[in-house]
Amino acid sequence: MAKARYVECSVLYDGQEAGLSARLMSLNYTDNSSGVSDEIVLTFEGRDADWLRNDFVPEKEHDLDVTFFLNNWLKDGDRLPYHCGNFTLDDLTYSGSPRQCVIRGVSVPAAQSFQTDPLSKTWKQVTLRQIAEEMMVKYSMADLYYWAGEPVIETVEQDKQTDSQFLYDICEKQGNFLKIYKKALVIFDKALYEPRGITGYFTETDFDESWSWNSTLNGTYTGATISYTGPKPEKRKKGVKQQVIEVTVGEGPRLLHLNEKAENEGEAQRIAKARINAENEKAVTLTFSAMGNPNIVATCNIEVIGMGRCNGKYFVDKVTHRITGGNQYTMDVSGYRIFDRL
Repeated sequence: MAKARYVECSVLYDGQEAGLSARLMSLNYTDNSSGVSDEIVLTFEGRDADWLRNDFVPEKEHDLDVTFFLNNWLKDGDRLPYHCGNFTLDDLTYSGSPRQCVIRGVSVPAAQSFQTDPLSKTWKQVTLRQIAEEMMVKYSMADLYYWAGEPVIETVEQDKQTDSQFLYDICEKQGNFLKIYKKALVIFDKALYEPRGITGYFTETDFDESWSWNSTLNGTYTGATISYTGPKPEKRKKGVKQQVIEVTVGEGPRLLHLNEKAENEGEAQRIAKARINAENEKAVTLTFSAMGNPNIVATCNIEVIGMGRCNGKYFVDKVTHRITGGNQYTMDVSGYRIFDRL
């Protein structure tokens, strides 16, 4: 007789077991591919919530390290760990009745100025990697994982932006993507991730009742035009030092017209291609709920089969892993069908 599946959770507070694990009622962990911090929401409720008032009391700005273990999930006796990560505890809510406590953590150094202090700085002759390395040292992060190109950026302005927002913006402008962990930065090019193999295959029978597929032409493009200011040609009248140069990438019939600053033709092309590719990610999208699978993470590739025009290879943008009741493990997945990037 097969053993029953069940899930155990480990919630460490500042690296120590403080009694959180045994009192956990539900866990929601949202794993995003880029642009938004990962988030974890832990719920404690019922009579066991007495400890919130009388015993150990969690406080904001402390560290949460969360792992769950899938027991007997694929076969009897197995114990599969899934490390959600390290989070800064940034929000607590108490409510009743019944008495309940909800703790929220985010995967950024929220207790520092990374997301709060607007700063201004001019960067010259710098690569994205060099900017990221400086941020990593500034916020005492342990690692930088970098899978992207390294063109030299002539000039870039951080104009009254937080370091977090500035880093997101410069990555996006250069056609790269950023994941921020509490102790690490990950910068990657989706064009390097999308050709990778398939992590999981899904048919309609794998989906719960809730799934949605969408194909749209609105807001997608076949090319783009962008202008930048360059030096004047040799034969121009005196006093004219610069000229506006227009660059086109791709071609019609659906051109995106951009009005953004670029220092040279190479940067103008990178900006235009990045914007087109970002917009075209919404051309074909898929969302669904299914039984939890710890192998399905943001930035992996999945394939849908047996569903006609919905078939294809999809890049996973977001996964929310949900654990309730000690043995219920489900996930919500969203992604886009992989396409030919410019």
